[in-house]
Amino acid sequence: APGQPDKAGWTELCFLDEATALAAGHRPCFYCRRERATDFLHRFGIAFGIEQPRAPMLDKRLHKERLASGGKPPALDAQDLAALPDAAMVADGGRAYALRDGAALPWSFAGYGERLGFSALQGRPLRLLTPPTTLAVLRGGYEPAWHPSAGA
Repeated sequence: APGQPDKAGWTELCFLDEATALAAGHRPCFYCRRERATDFLHRFGIAFGIEQPRAPMLDKRLHKERLASGGKPPALDAQDLAALPDAAMVADGGRAYALRDGAALPWSFAGYGERLGFSALQGRPLRLLTPPTTLAVLRGGYEPAWHPSAGA
């Protein structure tokens, strides 16, 4: 059943898209998305200078950095957004935004809203949601799958 650990020790999770899952501190699944997971792990190794990266070391880092595990989201200003990679996610109070192609896309469970320029977020109390390890992998060229509402 979804959300229940199986005998192998993993849990089936469902997210709007891969960008959302990455922001929540997860990585692609080696069981159902092996090629994507292998690419993510390879880019993790490059980003952190690990010659032979292994999934458990990546999982341990991500677990510690997850907001759900007590990770602390750093504060940002709107001018900081341009330095973040595509697929990074930020929050303004209870509203989340995914960054893509120089714009902020308002996130919801149903999909993304209309693109906003970063200046539209000026003066708001922004917090970075995406974990540092994931940001490094995204900067290393990992391209997550997006929900169709995010545009091409």
